Parts: sequence; structure tokens; C-alpha cells
Amino acid sequence: MIRLFLILACFTQLKEINPEKLVEIEIVTKKKETYNLLTKGEPVTFTVEGPTYLRVYTRIPWPEGTKGNQVYKVILQENDIDERIITLESEVSKVTKDVLGRPLSKWRSFYIEVGEGLNRYKITHWSSLNDTILLKLRYESPKKWMDIAATDYNTIIESIEEEMVVKYYELSKSEEITLGIAGPERLKVITRLNYDEKMLGEQNYTVLVDDNGTLKKFPLKCYKSEVISYKDKDEIVPSNARNVYLTLQDGWHNLKFSFAGTVAHSAALRFQVEEK
Repeated sequence: MIRLFLILACFTQLKEINPEKLVEIEIVTKKKETYNLLTKGEPVTFTVEGPTYLRVYTRIPWPEGTKGNQVYKVILQENDIDERIITLESEVSKVTKDVLGRPLSKWRSFYIEVGEGLNRYKITHWSSLNDTILLKLRYESPKKWMDIAATDYNTIIESIEEEMVVKYYELSKSEEITLGIAGPERLKVITRLNYDEKMLGEQNYTVLVDDNGTLKKFPLKCYKSEVISYKDKDEIVPSNARNVYLTLQDGWHNLKFSFAGTVAHSAALRFQVEEK
């Protein structure tokens, strides 16, 4: 059973400091954090009262000499009924080690939306580089994002994600997708590369964004999704989602999206902005 700790901070108002002599200092600390161990054959279970959100932070111990990004997976089960696979991808952290000095991955996280009343959860280790995944739970709400429509596009493609139909704009190599948007704004572009029957393993691709004549390039890596499929598009399989974030300054932005650096014939894009 995971124990959830709620840290209660009490604040008092400082009304006067005398004499008030100030100096700036730089403090360098080694921060310690506590994670629960999730191992093969020993799921982690916990009960949460909702409605609320939980954010699950994860890391994996990093075997010496392992290079590149690594994928690991857990199974999240809710109330002994609903079950879904969580796929995460990370790389070795340059700043985080365990107490014995062994390297760990960078943290990756996912959210659990907890329904009203008492809810039981079980997280099971499915696959990773070794037998252990590290878990840490926090009460945190996700940022809320809202879909926005492209200005100019050719085809809409629909994916099936957690029993919901999600709309993307299909982008071929010979086309562009245009999005007109007023800044200041934070734009999230969810991208998926479309695998055909000849494409295997990890793939590289680059999303190109022309912002009023200024070209930005976003190189990405992906792999074929094992849990997402397209509706009425059996000949292609979407990759895992890779996100691109654009911070748009004040004024009008005429964004043109294309992609390159891959043998794939098409990709799928979805546009979102933060709710205000």
C-alpha cells in the first residue's frame, strides 16, 4: 500500500524586521526524494478518495552503458475493472542518481483522474530495462488544453484513444497545414508519424514550422503505438504521440507545418492551446 503524505505548510505574516540588512546568497543543495519500488510480480495498490487528480511520477534505474531513449510500460487498473497500458519513454538523467551513485532516468509522469468516492488502483510492472520502476504520487491537476482548428488542410484522420474518437489533421510530404493564430499564446502540437507495413522499429522525423517566414525545426523520435489505431485506416498505424510546444509572441502568426527526414508518407497533427 502506497502511503500518501500531505504536507501542511503554515505561513505567518512578517510585519517588521529591524534592522533590515539584506544580502543575496546562492545555495547549492542535494535534494532527496522518496519513490516507491514497483517490481515484476509485485503490483503497487492504493486507495484514493475523489474527485481529485493524482500525478504519477516515474523513473527507471539506468543500466551502465545503455544509450539512447528507452521505453517502459505499466498497467493501471481502476476498481478491479478498467485497465489501460501506460507507455513512457525516457533517457538517462545527468543530474539524478540513487544514494549509491547509480544513474537513473529522467522523470516521466502521467495523470489519474479520480472519480467521486473511494477508488482502488493497482499499478503493475509490464516491461522495462530491468525488474524495477520507481513511482511517486502527488496530488496535482493537469493543465487544461483546448483543441483549435487548422486554417487550411486537406484531410482529417481519426484515431481511437481510450475508447474515444480523436481528430487529427493528416499531413503528407507534399502538403502543408496552415494555422492562423493570434499571440501571445502557448501552442501545443501533438504529432504522430504514420507507419506503413514496411516501417519497423524506432523512426526519426522532423516537424518544420514556418512562422511568418521564420523556420523552426523540431527533430523527434518515435515508435509504433501498440495501443492506438486509426478509424477506417487499417493500412497505417500511428506512432506514439510526440509533442511540440511553441511560445507565440504578441501579434498574428501564420504558421505553416510540414515534416521531413523520414521514409513515412504522412503524419498526423493536432493543435491545442491552454485554457484561460
